[in-house]
Order: sequence, then C-alpha cells, then structure tokens
Amino acid sequence: MEDIDYGWGVGSVVAMLVAVACLFFFPLVIGALTPPPIYIFFFVAIFLAAIFIFMSNASS
Repeated sequence: MEDIDYGWGVGSVVAMLVAVACLFFFPLVIGALTPPPIYIFFFVAIFLAAIFIFMSNASS
C-alpha cells in the first residue's frame, strides 16, 4: 500500500485563516450602524467560492 496522507495541508490552513480573518475584520471596516455596501456581499461570495474551489482542487 502507498503512504497517502490526507488532511489539512499548509495551503488549506492558510486559506482558512485568511477566510476567518476576513470575516473578523470586514465588520470593522464597514462601520457602526450602517448597512454594508452591495460590493461587500459580492466580494465575500466570490472570496468564499474561490476558497471552496481551491480546497476542492487541492484535495484531488
């Protein structure tokens, strides 16, 4: 049998930390009691989709 390692690699950990940092710091940029601009929603959706695609390609 081959020794195949599955699990979290360095790229997956970095991608997850970047995603968590963005989710933590984006509300600080938006400001208090104001709705976020529409481009923030698009950016978050595109960013999360890119993370999903990266992680699915990395696991292949």
